[in-house]
Amino acid sequence: MRNYLAACHVVDITRLISLEAIRGVETHHFGFWDAQIWATARLNQIEEVYTEDFASGATVEGVRFTNPFID
Repeated sequence: MRNYLAACHVVDITRLISLEAIRGVETHHFGFWDAQIWATARLNQIEEVYTEDFASGATVEGVRFTNPFID
């Protein structure tokens, strides 16, 4: 975990992110925890998220999802 924390920027969850996540659930039909990931990226101007949980190549409101395990 220390290596990840040293290599990555960690973003805290805020009330605004939680509210945006709820909008993501309502608007995009995300599960709540996936919506938290999306909302955190969106509100912090993070353009790309590496994940297995979203459709690889999908872009939602400026956030692109990439599955790093797909060839």
